[in-house]
Amino acid sequence: MPSSTEASSQSYVDNSPAFRRFVTWIHGAMLAVAGLTLLGALLGGVREWPRYVHIGSILLLIGASQWQLRQRGPKASTVLLVVGLWLLASLNMWQYAGIYSSSLIVYPFLIGLAGWVLGSRWLVAVLLASLASVAMLGLGTLSGWHVPTDRASPLLVSMQLASVLLITGGMVYVVNRTLLGSRNQGVQLSRELALRHAELQDQERELSKLVDAVPASVASFDSQSRVRRCNLRYASLFGREPAQVLGLHVEDFVPAEALEQIQPHWELALRGQAGHYRRSNRDPATGAVSWLDVSLIPDVEGAEVRGIFALLVDVTAQVEAEREVLALNKRLSERVVRRSSELAEANERLEQTERELQEAQSRATLSVLVAKMSHELASPVGNSRLLADTFLHWIRDFETQMEQGQVRKSSLTGLLTDLRQGAVQMQQNLASADALMRDFKQLSADQASGQRRHFELDELVREVLASMGPVLRRSGHEVKLELPAHLEMDSLPGPLGQVLINLINNALIHGLEGRSEGEIRIAATPSADGSRVCLSVADNGRGIPPEALPELFKPFYSTRIGQGGSGLGLPIVEDIVCKRLGGSIAVDSEPGRGSRFSLDLPRRLAATEG
Repeated sequence: MPSSTEASSQSYVDNSPAFRRFVTWIHGAMLAVAGLTLLGALLGGVREWPRYVHIGSILLLIGASQWQLRQRGPKASTVLLVVGLWLLASLNMWQYAGIYSSSLIVYPFLIGLAGWVLGSRWLVAVLLASLASVAMLGLGTLSGWHVPTDRASPLLVSMQLASVLLITGGMVYVVNRTLLGSRNQGVQLSRELALRHAELQDQERELSKLVDAVPASVASFDSQSRVRRCNLRYASLFGREPAQVLGLHVEDFVPAEALEQIQPHWELALRGQAGHYRRSNRDPATGAVSWLDVSLIPDVEGAEVRGIFALLVDVTAQVEAEREVLALNKRLSERVVRRSSELAEANERLEQTERELQEAQSRATLSVLVAKMSHELASPVGNSRLLADTFLHWIRDFETQMEQGQVRKSSLTGLLTDLRQGAVQMQQNLASADALMRDFKQLSADQASGQRRHFELDELVREVLASMGPVLRRSGHEVKLELPAHLEMDSLPGPLGQVLINLINNALIHGLEGRSEGEIRIAATPSADGSRVCLSVADNGRGIPPEALPELFKPFYSTRIGQGGSGLGLPIVEDIVCKRLGGSIAVDSEPGRGSRFSLDLPRRLAATEG
């Protein structure tokens, strides 16, 4: 490092406008000296031409120094000026009056200029060179090998001395002003530094209190992993005071157990990579284990890692809470598994119950169909039996007439006519019974088997209505059909027929009860792409209350509980439509405006369904 004297000198040797003005002032003063010397020589009647050459050399030196000032700055200009003037003064002294020369006064000026502007080395160099030159001139004069010339005219000497004194005085004045200004600046700076030091001490105390008040352990390390600073919480982790860990290497106070956890992250932080991890810490006094979340933040300046900032937060309570949560989750998981198993068993029993209910419903439907069909067949079969009895009576009468020989043509013609008319009536009755039997056979087969087959939707609906004919006739309500002809489906006609029977019965029992001349409308509309069909069963009855709509398809919900209603009809319908027929069911109703049940069904049942 440079000395304080040299550093203070170098503060003047810069390219500042003030210093450039000072060097320019020196040039002007030297030019004035040269001018006064030339005037003294002319007025003194000096005839030696070397003296004028000497003055001219001074002028050239001033010009060269000014050029250096512009090209390379004040320092180079001052070096050229000091060296040039010293050589010219020494040459003038050796050439003329020697030790008695007035040029000797230039040496003190050059020594002061060199020391003030160029620094201590130049001061010593110019001083030693000047002392050597004066000593040699003195020795030369004493020994006689140097003979001084006659002194110059008093006017020349006076002018030369006066000019050098003036320039020296001016320089000393400038130096004095500069030193006084520097002293004043130094005093002001000292006061400001004292105030700043006091402020820094206050800030240091506040920072120390703040760092100690932080609810975390904080420490700062240098690039050699030595503690630069830490708060009380950090030092207490290792059973020490902050002053006891300052300057220590991290390995000097951190236990080996903790070092194993720290080491990988610490090395990464020293390479400039921040790290965050959790580690355990054992209290050195009690042995109690705590848990710390650690953040290592590199102190980076440019590309250099200058240290590490460490932040440690005690998370023992959080870790214990997490353990409790994990244990609770484990217990909950075990309970969930156990309950899931119980629910699976209950669900299996429920599904079995649903299957049994559906089978019971199917059997009940078949029983109703058998009873209704028996009633329907009673009329044509009874009429046919009556006609058969009548035929037998007519035949016995005719046989009696034949035995008695009383057969007449009119009797035979009347018998034949009666037999023909009776046969026609019997044929009609038997045809009606045959049609009923075919519909019943197909419907009962579908209900019993539940097998998949191709069928036309309008035919299936008519078969269902035929089976329910007595009930519908007794109700006095009208059924209207809006079904496209020959709308083919590949599905389960039995379950679909059961759904229709349940929906029609639901309309008769709940929607149209207590009303006369009600209307049930069954309609079907294919989808745009023909892959699905919307089948609806609507009535113009009393409707369903809004609060009951969300409950309709829940098991055991019925508005007629205790009056013959089981609350299982619509849940079974929904189960058949959604699970067996692959469709969906929706209900739309307003009190007093009837109800509409809409089935969205695929026309071709998927292979996995049914």
